[in-house]
Amino acid sequence: MQPLRHSDADVITSSRRSEAPDYARLNEGQRYKQPAEGPHYSALADEARGFGRAHAKIILFGEHAVVFGEPAIAFPMQCLTLRATAEPCDGELWLTANNYDGPLADAPTFLSPVGATIKACLDLLEYPQSGMHISCRGNVPPARGLGSSAAASAAMVDSIIDFSGKDVDYHSRYELVQIGERVAHGSASGLDAHTVLNTHPVLFQGGRSEPITVSLGSPLVVADTGQPGDTLSAVRGVDELRRTHKKRFTRNVDAIRHHTVEARIDLALDDRASLGERMNAVHEHLADLGVSSPELENLISAARNAGALGAKLTGGGRGGCIIALSKDENHAIALSDALRAAGARRTWLMHPSEFQR
Repeated sequence: MQPLRHSDADVITSSRRSEAPDYARLNEGQRYKQPAEGPHYSALADEARGFGRAHAKIILFGEHAVVFGEPAIAFPMQCLTLRATAEPCDGELWLTANNYDGPLADAPTFLSPVGATIKACLDLLEYPQSGMHISCRGNVPPARGLGSSAAASAAMVDSIIDFSGKDVDYHSRYELVQIGERVAHGSASGLDAHTVLNTHPVLFQGGRSEPITVSLGSPLVVADTGQPGDTLSAVRGVDELRRTHKKRFTRNVDAIRHHTVEARIDLALDDRASLGERMNAVHEHLADLGVSSPELENLISAARNAGALGAKLTGGGRGGCIIALSKDENHAIALSDALRAAGARRTWLMHPSEFQR
């Protein structure tokens, strides 16, 4: 694995030392006091430091169905990234993140997924569960269906591996990220872990991913409802539907599978009209599975009223983000403006150069 450039390291180090955590944004409505003293750095700290970086993702097709072995298509979202450092310190494991700075043992429960991954990574490398400061910061918003937990785990894993100087294969890195994903979401398909570890669009099914050809010539617009998603409850809700309303569950999952398989052809041929129709159809099936929300429906309607070729929720749902397919670059800007006017907290444009392959 290649270490990041020194310029990347400078950015991360400056961020960690000069920016105070935003304690007002902590999850679960809880506020944690900043420890009186930070980690005490080892004499090796100036020379020994590891770096890692990971990006967000969007699921274009296949949410929830993928948990039951069906295919899904996901794109890396490289405009949103997390960067991590690992360096020696004296004493216990120390974690610095956007919303926490303190001993890993005292971290709030919403950081349990990355905590589990960090400990597993240290075990794999035969390192003690002490004497290291891991820092992770970036602009991937949490609880928005964009893979924040997987990206955080991937960045931290790579920083610890980089610090160790050891060679760790892709499968082992993937399994380490999956440890955190299982803590975060209960039943984790592996889609997020594969997508944040890759730089190209993937088709994922049954624990395996493969790159796909994407010739799409217009941007995708991602819009944040401002309402945190709840992947864990959504996954449990769909599983409950599978047990109690099997016909309804099967009808929706079969339709999602069909559109996912056909969408791969649309992406290769740049058939935007067909792709947009499939996005609209899949959203209705996801809504019937019970994973939409009023906030998501509001932005879906706004996107379609503004001329989007297709619009759907992305990720676990029950909050989080939508994605909308624009007609061209100018329309993408207008679509973004319309979504903000309708209440989107923020929007991002994914340009064709980011996902064409």
